[in-house]
Order: sequence, then C-alpha cells, then structure tokens
Amino acid sequence: MNWDTPWLNARLRERGLSEEECRQWIDLQCRETFARNYLRDRQGAPWRVRDYQRASAESRALRKVHCDGRDVGKTSEIEIITAWAMVMCPDSEMLLATQTENHLFPLMNRLARRFQATPEFAPSLVEMRRSPSWFLRFSNGFVLWGRIAGPRGINFQGMHVDWQIVDEAQEMTEAGWGELYQALNGGGRRWVYGVPNGLRNSFYRMTQLPDAEQYNWPSALNPEFDRAKDEELARLYGGRDTPGYIHRVLGKHGAPMHAVFNLDDYLACVRADLDFQDVTLRGEERFDAPEGIPRGRYYLGCDLGYARDPSEFVVYRCEAPYLVNVLRLHLEGVDYARQQAIIEALDRAYGFQAVGIDTGNSGRAVAHQILAASERWIGRLHAFEFGGAIAVGELADGSPARRRVKEFMTELLQRRMSEGTICFPPMADRESQYAAHTYGISAQGHVVYEKGNDHLIDADRCAVLCHHLDTLEGEAAAPSLGVAVGFW
Repeated sequence: MNWDTPWLNARLRERGLSEEECRQWIDLQCRETFARNYLRDRQGAPWRVRDYQRASAESRALRKVHCDGRDVGKTSEIEIITAWAMVMCPDSEMLLATQTENHLFPLMNRLARRFQATPEFAPSLVEMRRSPSWFLRFSNGFVLWGRIAGPRGINFQGMHVDWQIVDEAQEMTEAGWGELYQALNGGGRRWVYGVPNGLRNSFYRMTQLPDAEQYNWPSALNPEFDRAKDEELARLYGGRDTPGYIHRVLGKHGAPMHAVFNLDDYLACVRADLDFQDVTLRGEERFDAPEGIPRGRYYLGCDLGYARDPSEFVVYRCEAPYLVNVLRLHLEGVDYARQQAIIEALDRAYGFQAVGIDTGNSGRAVAHQILAASERWIGRLHAFEFGGAIAVGELADGSPARRRVKEFMTELLQRRMSEGTICFPPMADRESQYAAHTYGISAQGHVVYEKGNDHLIDADRCAVLCHHLDTLEGEAAAPSLGVAVGFW
C-alpha cells in the first residue's frame, strides 16, 4: 500500500494539517515506515521489512491467514503489528492467542521487552501483569491480552476484543476455536498465523476461505536460507517428500495427517497439585538423586539422546488406578556412560518395579551395559524396539497376538488419558509435544508417526508399557522382553 501520494497529501491539507503534520500522519499509517522509525533489529539497526513481507505488513484485511514454513518472520510481523496497533488503535483491545504456553511466553516476553525498552513506547505502558495471564494497558486506552486456550478454550470465555492474532494456529483445538470465534467484536480483525501439520482442522479450513487474505511463505524466502540449510533440513526430515519437510519448510498442507492424542483429554489429566520435580542437567553438571522417596511402586521411562537430541527420563508412581508423574529429568549433552550411571542412581532412590528404554540412538547399548553390570536388572529392564512387535495375548487358535510396539504403547497412553487414569503436572514442554504429535497411514496401511520433537512422549510411552508388562493390566501373560523384541 502506497501511503506517500500527492493525492493523500492534498486531502490531508484540505483538513487543515500542516506539511509536517501530513508527513507524520503518513509515516504512522505506513507500517514499514513505522517499523523503520521506532523498532530496532538484533544488531540495533532500524528494522527493515523484507520485500516478501511488505504486502502482509501493510494489510488492512479483516481476515488474514498465513500458512508458512518455519523461520520466515511471522513473529516479527506480529511484533510490528502489535506495536503499531498500540499507537494507532487507542481505546481498543487486542488478543494474542496460542494453544500452549510454550508458544505464548516467548512472544509475549519479546513484546514486553520491546514496550519497556523503546523510549517512545515505555512512558505509555501504565500497567503490566504476567499472571494469571498477560495483560498490558497503555495510557491511550489500548489493551493487549496474551492468553493460551486452556482446557476446551476456557481462557477465551468472557473476552470481547477488537483484534485477534492467533499464533501457531495449527495446534488450536476445535473447542478452542469455538470460544475464540465468540470473543471477537463485530467488525473486528482476526489474523491467523500457522505452520501446517497435515491435520484437516479449523486452521486448514481457514487456509481455504475465499474471503480471507491468504499468504504462503516457504522457508526459502528467508535471505539466510541457503542450499546447505536446505540439505540439512532434508536430511533431518528424511527427504523433501516427507511430511516434515513439506509442512515446516514448504509451508504446504501435503497429505492428510491425524492427531495422535486428543489434547482436551491430555489437559483434563493435568493436575497442578502434584508433588513433582522437574530437573534439567547439562553436560558435566552434578546430579544428585532425590532423597526421602515415599514408598510405592515406581516406573522409569527413558528416551536417550546425546549429541543432537536431548534425553528425557520420566518417573511414574502407581496409585491404582492412576499412574502419577513424579519426576522429569531433562538431559542435554550428557554422554551415555553418565546416563547409565544416572539410571542406576535413580533406581537406588526409587527401587523401580520396571524400567523401559527406547533402543533408538544408543539405547540398546546402554541397556546391555546395565544388564551386564548386575543380575538384579534381569526381568526389570525392558529395551523397546519401537519398530518391532510384541506379544500381547493369544488368538483363538492359540497363536500369539502380536502388536506393533509403538502403536501399542501409544494406545496405552491414549486409553489412560481418555479414562483419566494418568496424572501429569503442568508442563509446557510436554503439552506442546502432545499437541503437535501427528501420524499418517502408509501405502501398506500402517501407522507412521511424523518425526519431530516427541522425546517426552517416547519416555512416557516406555513408562506406561513397562508398567503394563509388570502388572499385565488384565491381559494374557507375556514374557519379559529383556532386550529382545521381535520384528515383523
């Protein structure tokens, strides 16, 4: 949109504005000029809008939808628009909405720093609260809210705003959208930003709406995206024809995918009153196993990483019929020898009934080392080959009923969440992983889980399966897996 035109200057002069006042008015209306005049990039230079961002930044649409790849500047645009609205939309209210806290906090924290650190903005900020939700009030009557959806969109109930900006929209639940629709005043704006995940949900349908401005920014538009970055992403996602690459790099919906977990079921299992420890350990940092552990039946699930991926250890206590998460240990850059030592230290503290380890990466080697160290692990340590099969009972003819390991352990998790017999503490990392986890169906009819950040989920899978094997939960008896799992 070109604001600097002789026609516009003439109309403003007719209204009695001076030449300087005309220039100031036009500078404020043009968001690109506004960003250049009032915002600074990470190097401290005046903010420059990229060519491909210009049309979207200057949009005045009531409905706008971004279906983009990662790292293309969506957050930067939201920052520019929010700052601009604070100046140019007095006596109005804006809501920045996400499904999970992991997405909301970085965005709102960035905006709060921007308003506090910019000399032209700081005097106008008269009130700011971070709890129970983000609330910023300015001297001209502009109000900025930041909220996550909460269970079934409850946090949007009772809101009435003039502008909604939804980030990471692909993860918003249908119930969350239902409440969000009702929170927008008549004539208000709804701008939606998301990265496709293959789900045919409300975000997908919004990208098909003819009455909404539609944008697609693939990652390659970023000037810093080069061939080396493209090659790296292709390797990480398993090729350029995989869902991960199509979604996160190309910003396309690709083949239909399905949500693995019902996020509302997950949220219903979150309890704020749990006695829970969340520990992070990096590199050579000292680890002290918990002390004074209450007596009980405990289970450990492990997803091992080292160089590129983190490791996740989760401990559950059985309080029949519930499994209660009491510890999460997040490891970064911790070598496998130390991980083995940590597992042994945790066992001395908790006296596990069973321990489950994902054999990906070096999980099988760690499991063998632990078994070789002491006979007391025999029958308690299970190394799960996620691509293998497991006997879960007998068929009518007496032959073993076999299930794919990852599908079966996922089903155990799904069942517990739907029944409400698993208890999670509030944890942003876990919530975002459960919200984003998807699967497709292969040409052979098999479930294929999308690669991504699912390390906590895999640790949970291992914990619930080793509990199942220890208690058998009404199933026919199955032999201890040890470190051997069959293959299809």
